[in-house]
Amino acid sequence: MLKKGLTYGLFQKIAVLYIIIWTISPPLQVDLIYRLIALACAVVWVVIWVIRENPITFGKEQIAAVFFLIAVLLVVFFEKYDFESIIKQIALIMLVICFMMTYFYDDKWDELAGIVPIVLILLTVWNYKTFNILVEDHTIARLLVRDDETTYQYLRQGIGGYSLIYPQACISPLILAWIYKSFKHNKLFFVIGVAWTYTYVRLIELAGYSIALFTSAIGLILLVFYRGKNIIVAFIITILAFAGIMAAIMYIAPFREWILETFDGTAVARKVNDLVYGSETGVTGDSIQVRINAYSASIMDMIRYPLIGSLWRESGGGHSALLDITSKYGILGGYAFSMMFYHVPLHYKHRYSDKFIMRTANATLVTLLFVSLLDSYNYSFTCMVMIVSSLIFEDIIKWTGAEKT
Repeated sequence: MLKKGLTYGLFQKIAVLYIIIWTISPPLQVDLIYRLIALACAVVWVVIWVIRENPITFGKEQIAAVFFLIAVLLVVFFEKYDFESIIKQIALIMLVICFMMTYFYDDKWDELAGIVPIVLILLTVWNYKTFNILVEDHTIARLLVRDDETTYQYLRQGIGGYSLIYPQACISPLILAWIYKSFKHNKLFFVIGVAWTYTYVRLIELAGYSIALFTSAIGLILLVFYRGKNIIVAFIITILAFAGIMAAIMYIAPFREWILETFDGTAVARKVNDLVYGSETGVTGDSIQVRINAYSASIMDMIRYPLIGSLWRESGGGHSALLDITSKYGILGGYAFSMMFYHVPLHYKHRYSDKFIMRTANATLVTLLFVSLLDSYNYSFTCMVMIVSSLIFEDIIKWTGAEKT
């Protein structure tokens, strides 16, 4: 009986579940050993798949992903000359591994069924812990953004920051679509989803991370109201919405005061004050200037080294995953990163003609695009985007009865 239960599929599911939990768990984000275990689990996942499904064929997308991985490892090694520095780039290593397995796992995601509700329950617990401590002291939200040892005391208590909030922001419209569809098909999943929604909304409200708030809100708006198929139109709508919000903040005093009062002491309030200060004096405030300088540094490197990237140099200014990756690894590296990072929603958008799937994919693509444009890349994005989002799409497809085109 026991021997029958110990299958390759079980070990595979355990490995994938650990990878996901590691990426979203504040306590497991602290020490190098947990990163090594996650990498080992990824290798187990790949090895088992090869044993069960061999042979593997490689196309241009997989070759580009392998090129990207080799470039990352070589560049980091020549910059730092040690193994630990390579492991610190595990975000990009895991992105490649997860992309490869996501691609090869097409039509086989049922083997990992049941992981989505487990992930949402864990996120709900950590969201709850985090927003409760922010109720007591909202000023630590800024501290939690920083990836340094001063945050470890919080992480070990299950209190998360950047690595907890932004992966959820990346695919928030997709999770909401899953919750909506679960109402008719699985009431327990629906309850779990509602609990997650409450804790997530409270968390981003109290943390006041402006990009998480904006991308989550615009993703929800697109999911509910945008019926078109063209992602370019959705992107333009988002740009216009962003411009409208900025204009309202600068020129509509009651709206600005409401924002400042609601997000007092958070990153949102600081950015609003910087915008107002800049419009009145012509001098950009500190928080806005930091981003402008960061984006400028990445763009200058992209101009100087467009093809191969700046490679051996310390490049990129931060605050933008897409700009930093392109400046570091050149146009080819930026293309490979984009291809992997946006692969899941694009895959389902093109393979299914169902209108709800398309709406969900478009809303998710916009949130991914804005997070990767306006914020730094983090390893916790990888598995939420590459694994969890695939599993969520598969559940929605099963519940809607969508058929391939």
